[in-house]
Amino acid sequence: MMKTSLIAIAGATVALAGAAQAGEITYGSANLSYYSADDADATRLQGDVDYMVNKFTFTGTAKAVDFDGNNLYVLNGTAGYAIAPGFTGYVKLGAFDFDGADTEYGYGLGVDYIGAAFGAAFEYTTIEDGDLETYNLNGYYSFGASTVFGSYTSLDGDFGIYALGYDYDAGVFGLSASSFFTEDGFDNGFSSFAGVYDFGQFGVKASVLTGNDDMFDSGFYGIAGSYAVNDAVTIEAGYDTSYGDGGDADLFSLSLSYEIGGERARVTDRVSDLFDKSRSSLFKAQPIDIFEPLYGPGMISF
Repeated sequence: MMKTSLIAIAGATVALAGAAQAGEITYGSANLSYYSADDADATRLQGDVDYMVNKFTFTGTAKAVDFDGNNLYVLNGTAGYAIAPGFTGYVKLGAFDFDGADTEYGYGLGVDYIGAAFGAAFEYTTIEDGDLETYNLNGYYSFGASTVFGSYTSLDGDFGIYALGYDYDAGVFGLSASSFFTEDGFDNGFSSFAGVYDFGQFGVKASVLTGNDDMFDSGFYGIAGSYAVNDAVTIEAGYDTSYGDGGDADLFSLSLSYEIGGERARVTDRVSDLFDKSRSSLFKAQPIDIFEPLYGPGMISF
């Protein structure tokens, strides 16, 4: 059923492109990535689309992951209506399916505000079979080439997860940093740092992932190189390795990406993308992706 739904989403994306006369695809992307570690391989295929017509906005994500022979399928979507200038209310729908497990469904509501320099969003999500409710607050503020952003997630009102970040983007050169921690304290979390430099069609990215309790004593560091085939298509290859007490692990990655359009329609997606700029490939290789906004950035999602 989920596999059929993924095909349906792909067909719907093509149909949306054909309907552009009535509306507009404001964002679209597709990514195929392969990760090889010492004892496991992972392949990830994902597509995203944002579509706007009159006062309505629609977003959709379809993803398939093969993690060392185990498959995961995900569908996420929102449908929103502009209540007032800058304000949008929307409903959320999600479904995820592991091999050998029943399909799980998530439902939710959200409202966001997008201004000239800042945006904020509040979301509520419930997982049908998991009997889990989450409340998520996301926001960002831009000034010049800099953006500060953050997220707070409450699990059933009993436990909180925090995420904070900073991004500097000067076009050719950029720096990003983010940290995730729980209500038990800053030490109960991890931080990511990344720097990028582009020269023509080529680019290089260096990243560091470390635990907050022993900052820079152990973790992972990585290096990646990219080549822009054109304005929409990019090829990237990377290598990450552990250091300190993090054990002895190596990760090789290769990805092909296609991206068009401007900023995302949802504040939660914008904040998630900002966190994504600093993160290590170690997380991208996992079937469970803590940066994806089914619940919100910083919350473990599927």
